Formats: sequence, structure tokens, C-alpha cells
Amino acid sequence: MAAPLALPVPPAPAYALHVRDPAAVSRLTLAAPPLAALVYPAIIWAGPAISPLFLAMALAVPAIGVTAAHALGPASPRARAVALAVVAAPPLYSWLGGLLDFQTTVPLHGLAVWILLWLTLTVVATTGGQTARAARPRPARLAFAHGCSAAIITVFALAHLTNHLAALAGGERHIAVMSALRTVYRAPGVELVLLAAVAFQTLSGLRLLRDHVERTRSWWHTAQVASGAYLAAFFLSHLTAALRARWLRDIDTNWQWLTADSMLTDPWSARLAPYYALSVVAVGVHAALGLRYVLRARGWSPPVSDRLAVAAAAAATAASALIMTALLRA
Repeated sequence: MAAPLALPVPPAPAYALHVRDPAAVSRLTLAAPPLAALVYPAIIWAGPAISPLFLAMALAVPAIGVTAAHALGPASPRARAVALAVVAAPPLYSWLGGLLDFQTTVPLHGLAVWILLWLTLTVVATTGGQTARAARPRPARLAFAHGCSAAIITVFALAHLTNHLAALAGGERHIAVMSALRTVYRAPGVELVLLAAVAFQTLSGLRLLRDHVERTRSWWHTAQVASGAYLAAFFLSHLTAALRARWLRDIDTNWQWLTADSMLTDPWSARLAPYYALSVVAVGVHAALGLRYVLRARGWSPPVSDRLAVAAAAAATAASALIMTALLRA
């Protein structure tokens, strides 16, 4: 009797090769990111109370979130989503404080809400089903529109960061550059387009982020998604703070407003040190990796597109260090 015909076995899809058994992920691994976020306010408080070195140590919390988001993979989508929220801990903490701590009509304190939030997310990350789901198709049209709004924001961000870099020459130089730039970006039509672009960028980014949580990705994609998560929270915090100051308190959001209290010694302003430092890095990384995707789609060689992305991200990191030098020196 002839041997049965042996049919070739198709290779497992890349997704299946990377899916982990959720049982193999320890509870500690799942809980570490939200627990790190839980103690984030204590680290910030220790900055002005004990040593400014604690403000640098606070950067470890988003780093834990990025590392966990990459390590967990799509086999633990809920825990991975919580880890990405941990990446955004600095702007979320600043936003909650600005929203609740100065509102006499609200009976909640930002710290109390923070503790409740991360205790809840710790439970979410460590319990219930951690079932991997097949990746959904990438919404190409939404991604294209997201890139278009990003281009508008990037033009403004380059001008805005140049304005902040001018502060290395002093606050007066910063205000002079700001006054010139405001004639453009505070024109009613331009400002409306910019605000609409930021709103669309945030909402569309959150929609795209949902799909990315369910996919196995390289470190390139993890960095792009993590920086996007940070920027979504940063836009929410930064814009609401600036608009509240301008429209509700009639405060000019200029250099004096930004540097009125030292980020190294003032308990409230200390939270702004990691918040601002990572915002510039996140803008650079997210834009650089978006550019990398576009270049590859247009036929650029992977090594060239990778090097350009790394160079742009490195430039943003250097700009962040210079801007923080100006802010802390002020």
C-alpha cells in the first residue's frame, strides 16, 4: 500500500509565532506598570522635598510602561493597554491636578482620583481574560488622515520648539520670538485649524492605538505607539491648561507664566519637569517613526529610512535637553 501523500504544512503566521501563553505571564509582570504609576506622585513629591534627582528617576515610570507594553505582546491586550497608559503617566498626572486641585466646587482631589484610577487598572491588568485576538485590518484612510493632521501639527511644533530653544538666550529673546510667531499661529483662522488638527490627531490616534494593542510589533512599532499614547494625554493636558489660563483667568501664557515657579523646588511645578522633557521626545519619536513608515512605503531602503528616523528622534532628544536647561535655569 502506497504511503499517504504528505502535504506541505504552511508556516505559522508571524502573529502566531509571537503569541504567548497568558498563563506564562506572572501577575507581578502584569501589575508592575500600574503599580509604578501608583507611586509616581510620591517620586515627584520627593523632587523638591529631598533631591531633584527624583525628578529624573520619575522617568523610569514611563520607561517601565514602554518595556512592559513591548514584552506583553498581543497575548495580554488589556495589560498591554494599561502599560501604554502608564507611558502617559506624566501628562495624566498633570492634567488631573490642573483639573481638580484648583477647583473649589469639586469635592475630589487629584491625588485621590489618581490612587483610585491605578488601583482599578491594576485589577484590570491582572484579572479577567487575557485572550489574544486576531489583528484587525489597518484603517488605511484614517491612518492617512492622521498623517495629514500630524503634518500640520509638526509645522507648528517646529516653530514652537524653536521658540523654546530661543530661551537659551534668555526670557526676553523667548518672548520676542513668541510675539513674532503669534502673529501667525494666533490668527483666528490658523488657530482654529491648528486646534481642529490637534483634536482630530488625538481622537484618530486613540482609534489607531486600539488596533495596535492587538498586534505583535517590533521595537519600532512599540516606540511609535508608546509615543502616540503619551502625546494623546499631553495634548489633553497641555491644551486644557493653556486655554483655561487664557480664557478663564485672562493670563498670558508666555515665558513668565511658564517659569513663574521653579520646577526643582516648587511642589506643584515639579510635576512639569518630566512632563515637558518627555513631550518633546515624544513629538520627535512619533513624527520620526511616522516618516519612516512613509519612506518605506515609497520604496526607500530600510537602512536609510531607519537611520533618518533615529537621527530625527535623537535631534528631538537633544532639543528636549536644551529646552529643559533653559527652563530649569530660569
